[in-house]
Amino acid sequence: MEIHLSEIDRLRFGIVTAKAELNGGDTVSNLLYSARRLGAMLLIVRVSTKYTALAQDLEANSALLTDTLIYYKKDNVDNYEISLPDGYNHRLATHGDAERVGRLAQDAFAGYTGHYHADRRLARNDCDLVYSSWARESCITKSIADDVLLICKENEIAAFATLKRMSDQVFDGVLYCVNPRHRSRGLHLVLMKLSQNWGIVNGIRTMITSTQITNTIAQRNWCRVGMEPSESFYTFHIWLDHDPL
Repeated sequence: MEIHLSEIDRLRFGIVTAKAELNGGDTVSNLLYSARRLGAMLLIVRVSTKYTALAQDLEANSALLTDTLIYYKKDNVDNYEISLPDGYNHRLATHGDAERVGRLAQDAFAGYTGHYHADRRLARNDCDLVYSSWARESCITKSIADDVLLICKENEIAAFATLKRMSDQVFDGVLYCVNPRHRSRGLHLVLMKLSQNWGIVNGIRTMITSTQITNTIAQRNWCRVGMEPSESFYTFHIWLDHDPL
């Protein structure tokens, strides 16, 4: 079991929040004890979908199922020729792009049904800000993203992708976003190709990425660039403002 306090969630929601991942052999009772010792009011738990009994134990302890996350993987990324619609170009983001990237994420992800939005006890506006702050900080803070890819048209950011090196061999395509005004132009697929090219330039051959299992549009694009499903996880929220230690 891995568990830690999430400072960024505390700042977003004003609630002491812990995040945990459960594995085979872990118990929900030990998880709840650890979360309460940390002083958490909200506990966010990821558990592999292969651990059905653990998922049922979480539900028996008032856990709310808030999403199912699916990961895709490609072991040997390819180097793609990039073709963009007329007037579009691509580049890496700089610190000076951070605010615009954040505003785009806020607009594009408003009401997006991630695990935060699925929890009705969290304020909708605060949930929307999850993606804007994440995207903005990705342009600034290397612990969040190593690089942010941009597709632009003139001075407008049309799409972006945040990329994070996980190890010498693996990188994660963490967050992808297309400006609503620039959709239906194949930009998401271009971002997937640019991401693999970035991996080759940086000497990283394996790419992973993830999304909610209901996001079939993204998954179809991932299949088109040779990615395959690899694993999946449930996300649960448990509120601990009852039954103290």
